[in-house]
Amino acid sequence: MTKIKSISKKQSSVNNKLKKVYKEIAEERGHYCTGCGRRHGDVMLSHSHLIPRSRRPDLVTDKNNITYHCLDGIDSNGISRKGCHTIWESTKRYSLLDYHRNMLYILQVDSEYYNLIKEE
Repeated sequence: MTKIKSISKKQSSVNNKLKKVYKEIAEERGHYCTGCGRRHGDVMLSHSHLIPRSRRPDLVTDKNNITYHCLDGIDSNGISRKGCHTIWESTKRYSLLDYHRNMLYILQVDSEYYNLIKEE
């Protein structure tokens, strides 16, 4: 029998706040990938944290730390393509349209992380 791990009150609070932030983002922003410009409907979008949640838990619900990035998928020719969410997490992040804007935010809030990913 598999035991379901319970969520702490603190984590539950973060999850609820994050749901609220995601809803606000959906109401305030266009539904397109900021990394490539593709629109929702053409690609699946995901909320993408610029600075990983594991690195900066204090920024998990900061709207400035979250953007829409597309997920991996199949293009119109049936060819598999990497999504911007995957690319942002790789050393190829510099190829994304939102690279400089994202890096400016990261520099402002976490210069150590900025320097780490600039060296990649």
